[in-house]
Amino acid sequence: MHSSLLFFIFGAICIASVASFCPPQIIIKSPTSITTSIFLVTEEDVIKLVEEAEDLWAKAYEARKTANELSERAEAAGKNAELSTTDAMNALQESISIDKIADANEAQNLSLELGSLLDEVEKAQREADDIEVLADKALAASEAALEQHLIDFPENA
Repeated sequence: MHSSLLFFIFGAICIASVASFCPPQIIIKSPTSITTSIFLVTEEDVIKLVEEAEDLWAKAYEARKTANELSERAEAAGKNAELSTTDAMNALQESISIDKIADANEAQNLSLELGSLLDEVEKAQREADDIEVLADKALAASEAALEQHLIDFPENA
């Protein structure tokens, strides 16, 4: 009786530690007819998780690159809007004409475009941050799977 209880507890521990990594591989029936599934982390499971982590890190890199490019565009647009606004304000202080009002309108449009671009930058940075969080979790899962694989298959160590 004592050995079957120990076997049952060992089976429950094995299931809990690796169940999130792979499907059941072996089914063992104990002497008391309790069915215990053992989950083994195979090399293929580890490779799949590593590839998923690599894909997410590649996506995170591209998202970060896009966010940086948008940020550089926003910086240039900000400088253009500032110059245009300064020129329009100086021109309107002297006198008012249709051309000067058009210049002021252009400065205002540049400022509005800058605001839209800044919203895009913020969205792109949030997206890159979110992907990096997922990539970190995927990396941790692949490392845990590798550790479990080396326990399950010590001959591969």
